[in-house]
Amino acid sequence: MPRFIALASVLAGLLLAGCVSVGTSKLADQETLAQIKVGQTTRQQVLALLGEPLDYRRIEYAGSIREWWAYELASSTINPFEYLFIYGFWTNGVGLFDTRHDLHVFFDAGGIVRSFSLQTTSYDMGSPISALHVTSMATRTMVYGGRTDKPVSFTDRMEFIY
Repeated sequence: MPRFIALASVLAGLLLAGCVSVGTSKLADQETLAQIKVGQTTRQQVLALLGEPLDYRRIEYAGSIREWWAYELASSTINPFEYLFIYGFWTNGVGLFDTRHDLHVFFDAGGIVRSFSLQTTSYDMGSPISALHVTSMATRTMVYGGRTDKPVSFTDRMEFIY
């Protein structure tokens, strides 16, 4: 009977090993995202690159329709050995992701991308021998539409170690 329990534990650990992801997998591909150009890319091109958005909003503003599309990707790599030693349940939890990508695309009345915002957050929940470490990088590129239609980019970085 003890052999059966040991074998069942090893097989359960192997089944848990691997990667799990939810959302639009193309958000992890920098080459795909680089094809979206603020002030140039159309709604149809974004749809062809990324597919249907997870969420969207349409508003009427100044007599024309504006749209906002949202995409997300959350992924996790599961290490079964952490859960065999029980501490994985307290440090990593169940259902927590290692990396999250959130993309927001804003279109003008003509269906052209006017703003593109991508935030990528990585979570390392720590272990008995390592600290909690969360990093986040947010990049926003937009066109102001004044005298020039040249895109302007902003990048914010956040890091938390506990």
